[in-house]
Amino acid sequence: MKSTNVTAAKKYAKAMFEVLTDSNNVEDGYADLIELRKIFAANPKLIDILDDMRVSDDKKKSLLAPITQNASDFINNFLKVVASYQRFPDIITIIDQFQKLYEDDKKIVRAEVLSATELDDDQKDRLAKAFEKRVGAAKVIFDTKVDKSLIGGIVIKSSDVIIDGSVRTRINKVKELLLN
Repeated sequence: MKSTNVTAAKKYAKAMFEVLTDSNNVEDGYADLIELRKIFAANPKLIDILDDMRVSDDKKKSLLAPITQNASDFINNFLKVVASYQRFPDIITIIDQFQKLYEDDKKIVRAEVLSATELDDDQKDRLAKAFEKRVGAAKVIFDTKVDKSLIGGIVIKSSDVIIDGSVRTRINKVKELLLN
């Protein structure tokens, strides 16, 4: 797998975000990019073929045709830029960087929630509302996982906040106090 250039991806993402903001088209552009990301994530070989210098431009265009034929002008222009600067190996990273800009702008926070047992929808909703207030977010998107080693409680991790309310941590703190 080839390494991606995150610095370049950030520049492309920022430029796209500015273009879409100026044209009041951020929502549509974001939705289109997320769909495009799904296509490339599901077909990693397509990226390799589009990056291969031995494959003719006509063949590359025919491979992209199912994507470009119903795509917006924005997506078609984006794909042309990616092709002309040979950035297909970075396309998913570019879209991921755009998503970060979008979520920052919309005050959307992603967080991982670990719990000892599966959380029901009501618990997730209440937890999301409390976490939104805590971090000042308009919306929180949780990736929930079960970790039985927590014994009880939850741990929430986002990019700049960790809240550990697990029984395991409390036991470890008591153990530390008793040993010292």
